[in-house]
Amino acid sequence: MHISNGFKVLILTTASGLTVPALAQSAPPSLPAAEAAAIGPASGRLDAGLEVAVSYDDNIYVTRNREQDDFYLIVRPSLKLRLGSGDTTLTVRGAGEIARYADLSSEDYDDWSLAGDARTALSKTLSLTGGAEWRWDHESRASPDAVSGIEPTRYQRGFGYLGIIGSSGKLTGRLAGTVTRHDFDDVPGAGVTINNDDRDRLQGEIGARGGVRVTSGTELFVQGAFDWRDYDLQTDDAGYRRKSEGLNIAAGVRRKLSDAWSAELFAGWIRRDYRDPRLLDVDGWDIGAVLDWTGDKGLGGSFRLDRSVEETTLPGASGYIATSGRLALRADVGPRLTAGIGLSGSHYDYVGADRSEFVIGGDLWVRQWLSRHIYLGVDYSHAERSSNAAGSDYDQNRFRVSLGVELRPRHTGDAPRVAWRGAAPGGAYVGLLASHATLITGIDGPRGPGSNTADFGDMGGGVVAVAGYGVLAGRLYLGIEAEAALAGPDWQHSADRVFSMSKDNAVGLSARAGWATPHSDLIYTRFGITSTRFGTEYAHDASAYSQAERRTGFSAGFGVEARAGRRGFVRAEYLVASHDDFDVPTGDGDFDNFSPNETQFRVGGGIRFGRVAAATEELQSMRFDGAYLGFQIGHGALVTANQGVRSGGTELDVTRASRGGLLGLYGGYGTLIGRGFLGLEAEADISAINWNIDREANGRTYSAEHDYSFGGTARAGLLIGEAALIYARVGALRTRFDIDYATSGLAVRSRETRTGVRYGGGIEVGLGPRARLRLDYTITDYASYDVEYGRNADHFDHSETLFRVGLSWRL
Repeated sequence: MHISNGFKVLILTTASGLTVPALAQSAPPSLPAAEAAAIGPASGRLDAGLEVAVSYDDNIYVTRNREQDDFYLIVRPSLKLRLGSGDTTLTVRGAGEIARYADLSSEDYDDWSLAGDARTALSKTLSLTGGAEWRWDHESRASPDAVSGIEPTRYQRGFGYLGIIGSSGKLTGRLAGTVTRHDFDDVPGAGVTINNDDRDRLQGEIGARGGVRVTSGTELFVQGAFDWRDYDLQTDDAGYRRKSEGLNIAAGVRRKLSDAWSAELFAGWIRRDYRDPRLLDVDGWDIGAVLDWTGDKGLGGSFRLDRSVEETTLPGASGYIATSGRLALRADVGPRLTAGIGLSGSHYDYVGADRSEFVIGGDLWVRQWLSRHIYLGVDYSHAERSSNAAGSDYDQNRFRVSLGVELRPRHTGDAPRVAWRGAAPGGAYVGLLASHATLITGIDGPRGPGSNTADFGDMGGGVVAVAGYGVLAGRLYLGIEAEAALAGPDWQHSADRVFSMSKDNAVGLSARAGWATPHSDLIYTRFGITSTRFGTEYAHDASAYSQAERRTGFSAGFGVEARAGRRGFVRAEYLVASHDDFDVPTGDGDFDNFSPNETQFRVGGGIRFGRVAAATEELQSMRFDGAYLGFQIGHGALVTANQGVRSGGTELDVTRASRGGLLGLYGGYGTLIGRGFLGLEAEADISAINWNIDREANGRTYSAEHDYSFGGTARAGLLIGEAALIYARVGALRTRFDIDYATSGLAVRSRETRTGVRYGGGIEVGLGPRARLRLDYTITDYASYDVEYGRNADHFDHSETLFRVGLSWRL
């Protein structure tokens, strides 16, 4: 998650230690640097480090079709010097990242940064803080503003800040100012040089925050900031004047919920005015949240939610509203072993242009200190984008193995050997799961003098057998699992061309890493390699093609296992999988490129064969009754049956589908009747789950997108053990769908709000006396409708699958 609003960086940090992160447009979720940097306590004035890593990226150019992968070497030097003590400190930092690719040498980069932060106490109640940073960086290929250059876009960025923090009795206050300078280099393109001078700019901001402590551990506050963005060139390459001024105001509360939990929440209003009258001004809600958890035995976690208005050079768009959330969990197994997992979601809504995107990702990292100064690291990340711009979707998997050395020791002495054990939930196990999946295929190929880019897919069920083995080190779980799946979804396109794809069977091998709760429930993430047999058929004119071949792919997922009896368990998990793309002959020497991927929810149970450890402490039962509020990050697929008449009177009958992310809020009330549960719940979300088709140069271009939804459901469930709840749900909601439909002669836009029936279920586990983690899967069927264009019409019948990870707080 990135926070580009400089003032928010200052006001959301604690007064005891301001740390200003890099504020440039960030890449999709990758290495969890913040979590990795917090492995050990700070000590000493000088620290230096060097990390060497071998990495693999399966989609370097973040494309939907014709992906390119590569290995690359990364070298990361760093130096940090801390001067002063007590009331006055100065910290100077320098770091670099040098990457060299094995095959795609045009992607090589050398990034550097130099920064300093200072702090001094002016009095017992007043402190002055300031700092500056200069970065020589490159823009990620996945950036919303990335251009399609032969090389990545390189830029320099300078940032400075100055702030005053004070308190007197029950009153607190902060005043801060920031200034940021961006300078982008031109980049070579396909036979041209892409000009980036119109992105060079100077940004300034000044803001204040005042609060009052109303009770012990609770502070109410108001805050506001004014900022300006001034570009070097009066107009950009498209002729727009992008100079603007902005204002945001908000009110909120900061509270220490318990010894382990603290939270901050605020809501307000964002406004931005643009100098060019053709660019729409921005008015919208602002929201922010910070939730921190410090558990016992080295456990911890955090949640961040932020909203901001970002710059763009997309013609006609004044900017985009970025709404981002991140959930992270960390486990310090011992002085030498630390691991963590994270989930992220970012929604980009462009103002003044018909474009919206959602980027969702997950990551897993493990650090093992081999000695006081040397560590071994393993990192994995998955990221994907869903966009209403045809061909802009992607999914990406990245692996990294690193060896590092640091001058400052990360533990005070030799650590005892990690005690790996096979007690539940560790040990061997077998299980049988039912699955519900959506097979999605992006197709790109020639059509006459132009091209066709389109999404296809459908839902279907299957069955999966799993067997594996896991071990525990404290509460850290590491394991390996083999699986075999039968059946799966299939889809078909029927018009002048008839083609289809089906999933027949799959086998795979995955690694699992997770955290065992005190009640022996397991929360885990997983990633692995899968081999899937796909059947593909294609008939066009006199050409007919049929094949059934195995395709290799990567899968990543998140799940929960709840203990059921002494050896039984109930599992619910969600996976996304991407497979190698391939070409299919369509006749006359042409080919369509098929890029298959899949979303899959699994639920079932199994038996563990490991030793059942005797309880060493009396555990408190978790409560699932009462009122609650929560936030959720989701992922799902929009599946649409689409019929219509095409040129020459051909009848089109096809199922279109694609996947995307979601951010949402929920709240409700539940009651227990014995071990049974009954409850009501309200929910709301924003999303960019969509599919699209783009037929160039003469043809139909249209898309369908889930924009937002709200509604309510009833829940009924059963307690399993002392800390888990399995439940079913059913209810109704209203969802707005946005369909843009254009042919060579006309264009229409349909925004329909349809009622849907939502049903599904999930599993919920307790993290503490009030905190609960939920995995929820639903299917929603909507009322169908027609989109009319001229004298013709297309028929649309939407269905939707949603998987959501929710973190809630019992009120």
